[in-house]
Amino acid sequence: MNEEFVVYANKVVKYLNDAIIVSRLAHWNCRGPNFYEAHLMFERVYNDLSEETDGIVEQLRACGFSPDFENFSGPGITMDFFDANSLVELTTDYLMALSGVIAVFYNFCEEHSTDPRLVAIGNQMQATSSVVLNDLYLLQAWAGF
Repeated sequence: MNEEFVVYANKVVKYLNDAIIVSRLAHWNCRGPNFYEAHLMFERVYNDLSEETDGIVEQLRACGFSPDFENFSGPGITMDFFDANSLVELTTDYLMALSGVIAVFYNFCEEHSTDPRLVAIGNQMQATSSVVLNDLYLLQAWAGF
């Protein structure tokens, strides 16, 4: 695959993994009056995203992409707040970034739809985008955005 493909593949894997890590940390660390509801919501988000990871990486591997361990090192943030609303906002930011990267990679796949492997990746991006948008809606509805 070309260099543009590798850049997009790396970004999707990195942003997906970062969103998983942030939602998992939010799940483990949230506090406050709505702790239990938020705890379950963050768990749903990281489970949803985790289920998408394997399919995405397998599709990318079929195109010759090898994920770098750097993609799985995490976002490198320090959380000094633990209230559910702040964690919802942080998780939402990461999901929004992921959604944007997925959209760009999907468009790349559409532009190169003569390659059946990229059609498959485009389909995977579309399915993952639906999951991310559902989770974004869940978070935003919970927070009253």
